[in-house]
Amino acid sequence: MTFIRKQAFTLLLLGVVLFAALLPDLGKSGGYLHSEITTKIGVWLIFFLQGLGLPTSELASGYKPKRLHAFVLSWNYLLFPLMAGVIVLAYGVFLPESLRAGIWLLAILPTTVSSAVVFSAVSGGHVSNAIFSTVLSNVLSVLIVPSIAVAYLAAEGSAEVALSPLFGKLALLIIFPLVLGQLLRWRMTGWATLVAKRTKSLSSGIILFIVFAAFSDSVDSGFLDQLSGSAVVAVVAATVSLLLLVSVAVRYSAGVVGLNQAQQTTAFFCSSQKSLATGLPLLSSTLAASSGALDPAAALIPLMCYHPAQLVLAGWFSQRLISQQPPSS
Repeated sequence: MTFIRKQAFTLLLLGVVLFAALLPDLGKSGGYLHSEITTKIGVWLIFFLQGLGLPTSELASGYKPKRLHAFVLSWNYLLFPLMAGVIVLAYGVFLPESLRAGIWLLAILPTTVSSAVVFSAVSGGHVSNAIFSTVLSNVLSVLIVPSIAVAYLAAEGSAEVALSPLFGKLALLIIFPLVLGQLLRWRMTGWATLVAKRTKSLSSGIILFIVFAAFSDSVDSGFLDQLSGSAVVAVVAATVSLLLLVSVAVRYSAGVVGLNQAQQTTAFFCSSQKSLATGLPLLSSTLAASSGALDPAAALIPLMCYHPAQLVLAGWFSQRLISQQPPSS
């Protein structure tokens, strides 16, 4: 029962994938639930709630040392893709081209917010540093992720998307609700904090619906039927290998840049994790504007494999760090 509670969201993700396989007409674009519209409403709500919940009042105390945040951003958007390149080369022969693209897209996503902060806090890291790094990574992702994703898809010959209209759509869908949520938080902090806490399950439900809609489209297009069992095993192995490779590299490189032990702990969790809450809406919105350049399931499958694996590893590493802390007097 404890395992089921801890992995409830992962099990629900698998459940909605199965549901999409059974009833694709319910969630596909143009289907009964009009997912091409409802998913956009869901994305808008996710970022509005994120705006309500972002603790900007705590950011001022966490922006130093700047090298910590430069280290995290370098891993989020530069070094992580390099590690992904190594993994794609190693597993490329076993992976369809679409899933290789999904791993590349996973590599450019921002870090998590809640889990990176929580694991940093319980493991002896700097909470204010973790908050600043995760918020900065997620805010910058609104510009970085679509730009790199479109450039990559264009280079592969999969899409020709003008960035200006795309950013216009993303501004209305992501930036506007994020800013609106922050403005309401500044004016009504207590109310905004309460709403953000009580609607966490709503955000999770929206993410489940986005996954359901994406896989419904994939079932309808026949993409999932084309995936072999060996390809599924290969993408799981590739994402777990990527997580382990990045985690080891982050752990050892954090000491090289002159971070103390607490800052290294924060850097580990903020650099090695990838956000489902921000990444999934960003990818789905970008792909929706890319005229079918890549099947949505191809982008979501690596992310859905990476997400539970990173939580398991973070939990294990966190317990190890806690056991190494001196007992409190």
